Amino acid sequence: MKKLLLSILVSVSAFAADHDLYNNSAYLMGGYAVNSADSRLSNDFYWGVRYNFNRATVEGSIDVDAIQIAMDYTGDNTFQNPSKGVVDGTTGIYRLGINALWYIENDSDYTPFILAGAGVQFFGNSAARDDNNALFAAIGGGVEYQLRGDFSVVGEIKDIYAGEKDNYVTTGIGIKYSFGQNY
Repeated sequence: MKKLLLSILVSVSAFAADHDLYNNSAYLMGGYAVNSADSRLSNDFYWGVRYNFNRATVEGSIDVDAIQIAMDYTGDNTFQNPSKGVVDGTTGIYRLGINALWYIENDSDYTPFILAGAGVQFFGNSAARDDNNALFAAIGGGVEYQLRGDFSVVGEIKDIYAGEKDNYVTTGIGIKYSFGQNY
């Protein structure tokens, strides 16, 4: 009986969420961006990729648990001329950012996190904005569900601020693969 319980415990712990086990994580995201009315952009779907450099967590510390490089792309987003109220065209939007992540450690397979970051966005069609490129700040959070030790499903929501007229809320879901196991 003891051997059975021990083997069950080892199996469960192998599939539990532990960000200290892996040095790196890569994931694919898909989601929806809700743009402010002042941005002249329509709400649209996006896809993205993320790469995390995970750091070992220290119990009771507020140190950053991961540094994330994020790239999102929205294709064929329509934009309007506010004075005419008509669609002027479409544009692709590219966002490249760096985020700091803090995991809220717990004993379940669900691990919430908080993120804060900054980046730059580029518009494919210069008529979409007066100043084509813009810096932005992002704040948000999400939750990660462990499917097994190295695979997770991730859901996130971010508020992106790129100036008075450019605010976006993005929600997304993705699959994450962790690798580079620490020994």
